[in-house]
Amino acid sequence: MGSFFGNVWTKRAVSLLSPLYCIPIVALSYLSIFYEMTVTDPKSICILLSAISAIALIVMLYTRRQFLTILSSLVMLPALLPAVLLYFGEWHVLVPLLVVAIIIFFFSGLGETAKTVFGTIFVLLYLLGSLVYFMYTTLFAPSTVSTVVESNISPSGAYRYEVVNTVDSSNGSTAVIVESNTLDKIYDTMVFKPRGLTRTVLMSRPLQESTKIEWKTETRAAITSGIYSISKDVEVTLSDKQMELLGLTAYEVTYGNGNTVTMYPAQYHETIVELTAEEMKLLETEKTSYKLDSLSEKALKKLNITINDLRTFPLANLTDGQLAALGIPESGDVMYCNGKPVFRYYIAILEEYFDMSKQELAF
Repeated sequence: MGSFFGNVWTKRAVSLLSPLYCIPIVALSYLSIFYEMTVTDPKSICILLSAISAIALIVMLYTRRQFLTILSSLVMLPALLPAVLLYFGEWHVLVPLLVVAIIIFFFSGLGETAKTVFGTIFVLLYLLGSLVYFMYTTLFAPSTVSTVVESNISPSGAYRYEVVNTVDSSNGSTAVIVESNTLDKIYDTMVFKPRGLTRTVLMSRPLQESTKIEWKTETRAAITSGIYSISKDVEVTLSDKQMELLGLTAYEVTYGNGNTVTMYPAQYHETIVELTAEEMKLLETEKTSYKLDSLSEKALKKLNITINDLRTFPLANLTDGQLAALGIPESGDVMYCNGKPVFRYYIAILEEYFDMSKQELAF
């Protein structure tokens, strides 16, 4: 039995488990950047992570001289930095991971000189990272007091909202904030909610003593009629993906020779502009070609190329069938605030309010 566990090939095989512990740590750091974490059962998650971490530590100590374990020991500590900063205080999640990362770094088969060098780098990384983060959050933290006075979910469950009262030096304000209720990552012991995908649909000054929120379910056709009754000049800007779905050209390109070409999004992003020797000199470059979508406004002006974006047009140009093709259900949630419509599911989907590709980081 001793010869089996002492065999180098056994250790190499077992070391394959080291990345299986390291990868979720990297994933947690990714989630910390884009999601807020709420632990719903701290005791259970602490026990679970402690048990998994203890097993992982035994495995990594047993295979500490193997390449995969050494590599994992170098990855875990820097990978945990975003999670430590952004989930600061969630120690029932962070402590088991940090304990394993620190112990295996010091006891791995990495040479002492390498440990000293990497250890110094990691300490500086944590110190500088913490300093920059806390300076940023301190300097840009608003000097106001905000209180959530009401929160709930829309009738369909697709959206949730908060009414936030803010006290400041200018008589305060009341904001109504809407966000998607379907993008959360929900697990047994924790919930991850996307950062930076909220929509302020109403901002009132001064602070309102009473804000009446009412949700209604309205049809796509009724919303269209309501918008047209306000103005038929309302414009909408679609994304490249939406233009592709509708099979519409998205860009009109006029070249220096006077030729004008209308392009679909994919065609536009794949178009290559070949440069003449004179144009290369004009742009002060040695490159003989550029992708059209990579040229700056200054470069386009020098090349006498004009690009007209066709993705913005009157909402009236879209038929009901096209709206359906864009994924807008026949009916959905509309929010009224003090009797005035401030949020329509129709517009939220059309303008991709809650598209993860448009996520803005907010710490």
